Amino acid sequence: MSEAKGEIASVLRDLGGRIHGAVLRPEDAAFEDARRVWNAAINRRPAAIVVCADEHDVALALRSAVEHGLPVTVRGGGHNVAGRAMADGSLLIDLSRMRRVAVDARSQIAVVQGGALWHDVDVATAEHALATTGGLISSTGVGGFTLGGGSGWLMRRHGLAIDNLVGATVVLADGRSVHASAGEHASLFYGLRGGAGGFGVVTSFEFKVYPLREVLAGIVIRPAAEAAATLREFRDFALQAPDEYCGMIVLAAAPPLPFLDAAWHGRPVVIHAMCWSGDAAAGQRTLAPLRSSGTVLVDHVGQMPYLQWQHVMDAGAPRGRHCYWKTASYAGLSETTIEVLAQAVNNLPTRLTELHVQHLGGAVGRIPEAETAFSARSAQFFINIVGMTESSDEFAVLRAKVRELYSQLTPESLPSLLPNFSNEDDGEVTARLGAAQRASVVSIRRQYDPSGAFAKLSR
Repeated sequence: MSEAKGEIASVLRDLGGRIHGAVLRPEDAAFEDARRVWNAAINRRPAAIVVCADEHDVALALRSAVEHGLPVTVRGGGHNVAGRAMADGSLLIDLSRMRRVAVDARSQIAVVQGGALWHDVDVATAEHALATTGGLISSTGVGGFTLGGGSGWLMRRHGLAIDNLVGATVVLADGRSVHASAGEHASLFYGLRGGAGGFGVVTSFEFKVYPLREVLAGIVIRPAAEAAATLREFRDFALQAPDEYCGMIVLAAAPPLPFLDAAWHGRPVVIHAMCWSGDAAAGQRTLAPLRSSGTVLVDHVGQMPYLQWQHVMDAGAPRGRHCYWKTASYAGLSETTIEVLAQAVNNLPTRLTELHVQHLGGAVGRIPEAETAFSARSAQFFINIVGMTESSDEFAVLRAKVRELYSQLTPESLPSLLPNFSNEDDGEVTARLGAAQRASVVSIRRQYDPSGAFAKLSR
């Protein structure tokens, strides 16, 4: 303990008066709030927090931490459910002040600082009627989302976030800044795309963006009694759907939506969320069968700005809930898996827990697996058990019930793991990669972080 205190004291002496941002110590009034992340179940205490104002601060903090043997973690948005941004006794490099987004409409490239949220990107690109694949919750950090793959409403048409990444500026553990792209530090660029971090601190990302102003999007709600039928319809449609369609089935207790009959609020329902990013008339024709079958309680689908759609799900994922998630990917949705889901909606772990069933394919599946470190290219579907509660007293029960449901859903799942949705007990993300990908990522980490300063980031 005294050795650790000596290490942090040495680092803080190094940083004193040289940081453009701020250094927060445990005794500082702002420290308690600054150490909290989106998931209230994460309760870790770093030794100190460096709130970086620029790349200079990142490099200075890294060099000092490595020199004195202090482990490092990095926080962009702090939205990861496993709380990978935080580790007890580490030095936290906080990028939350670094949120600038610059959009070049002519080249259709957006340069995004490492602490930006998807809200920042979507607002900046919308000004030019452009967009790229981003998180479903606007408060999600660009950094962690991208390094884990990055699935979103535009992925089937334009690929994952990593498929639209054309370059990145990375500060390495020794404080050097390098630019990674297909032509520079190509091995590092490979690892950044799906390797779940652990190579350095990405201070800026460069994304391809595409013309898009409006989408045809919204939700169709049906009674939970029709969950199995809705899931089968979704499965069959998704396997042959045009790239312009991206959908999700949400099994949940109905939220108090103003356009849903109040008699249904809190009752189990199946929600089909859908987004069509192509020609609106074609979308109306294509989505019509999905909007008319079964008992439709609500059909709330229409044209809207993509920016608006990107904020629709925010209310269901506020900061400060106690969360425990599990995820699994599938080559297909079998009748067995569908029946487990259809039964589970009537006995969710908590009233706030949701089961999300999403599909991949399209542009995601057309990227050769060897091009990136993302391990789920062959998956057609993935399921997220989004366990949430507002009560810390209920968390242990929530976790046990989510684990039980996960065990029922995984006999037919693939070994690949989606890092963005993995929890802290899923082990090291690298271990779930294919053999060739795993060997590459381990080798790249050794090359760019020989001291192991970022070891915590991949867990």
